[in-house]
Amino acid sequence: KELQKLFAGGTPDDYVKCAAKKLSDLTGTDVADVFQKLAYGVDILSKLTGCSTVPVLSFTLSLSALSSMFKKIGSNLKSADAPVEEDSIFVALERYGDSELTAEAACLVDLLFIKNAYFGEINEQAHENIVNSLEDKFPTNDIVKFMGKLKVKTHELLTTSDLQSARRASVYINLYFRLANLRTIVLWQVFCIKQRSNYDQQSTRGVLAMINEGQKSDMEVMRYVTETSFQKAVFHTIFQPTENENFMNFICIHRIRIPSLGHDKKFCRQKHFIRSSKLPDYRFEMMSPKTDYIGGSQNSSFACKFYLEPVRNRKLDGIFYMRSVKWSDSYVSMDKDGKCVSVSDKPGTEGQWKVVRLGNEGLLPQFLFSSIKWPCKFLFLKSCWRTFSIEGTENLKASKENCLWEILDV
Repeated sequence: KELQKLFAGGTPDDYVKCAAKKLSDLTGTDVADVFQKLAYGVDILSKLTGCSTVPVLSFTLSLSALSSMFKKIGSNLKSADAPVEEDSIFVALERYGDSELTAEAACLVDLLFIKNAYFGEINEQAHENIVNSLEDKFPTNDIVKFMGKLKVKTHELLTTSDLQSARRASVYINLYFRLANLRTIVLWQVFCIKQRSNYDQQSTRGVLAMINEGQKSDMEVMRYVTETSFQKAVFHTIFQPTENENFMNFICIHRIRIPSLGHDKKFCRQKHFIRSSKLPDYRFEMMSPKTDYIGGSQNSSFACKFYLEPVRNRKLDGIFYMRSVKWSDSYVSMDKDGKCVSVSDKPGTEGQWKVVRLGNEGLLPQFLFSSIKWPCKFLFLKSCWRTFSIEGTENLKASKENCLWEILDV
């Protein structure tokens, strides 16, 4: 009934019932389901804090249920947490020589779990003095300082053009969003307790302000990751959202849709010409269906038409096969020398391509193609004695103009 008041006007009853069920069904231990529950909880709290027509005291049962949910979620995540020496993020940080960062991050993760467990024991009978000072027990300074440092380091690494920096940036991003997710759980837990008790609205609003400011900072990092530019080309090629669990959990919690060519059904169904931005008369051409090189041609024949088919479970990553329209069982692949060739039957990673879309100031968008098997081997138009071929290069800066492509619907 409380949720029906909150969602009155425009929200389907099925959604309200589903949200209520998520709040009442707190016994599941599946970590994937944890983040779906958390998404419902955050959505409800966002609506609650933005609701001015219904008194907040009308939601005491919902706030108690949400508080219990955050406690349970924290407990489930703690149970699923790997030891530091086995944790993929911390293992990667150690590999890059970031032992100090590893120690600091591991301490903060443990501290957030401990704080969430403590706040979970504050019930409706807690004394007013305890409730009013709850936010003082949250490690605000430590969290803000560390996440701010991580944010700056990540931004620096994103704009470098070497492979190791891009991989390191991916680890930092995954760590940042792990902390952001835990911070979200703990601070909303504090808010629910204080709002439910209704002792001190001023300090409760202060906790909400902390939540909102944290989310603003998180969205800045999200923009670092999702807004493409040539300067960040190597990073865009290396960072695969689906391989970064905490990043995926963050977009689940906050129901964020990030741009993805792989989810554009019209784009994936279309036949395409792939033409050079520098020399727009030249486009990909499959010379024959098997073991022949991929040329650059001025033709507009079927041999120059391709489907870009998303690799299964990699739509969000923007990873595609390039399949010939003329020879429906033939694909574009890359051999060990970096030359693009035609192969029959669906290839492995040697024929899978990360496609990065770049903005182009209102003109036709430009694209980069990079091999999945050989990361940061970018496809470029190579000219030799008036013969053009499509090959891979690791020297992106020197070959910039020849590495930019346009994808045209046929």
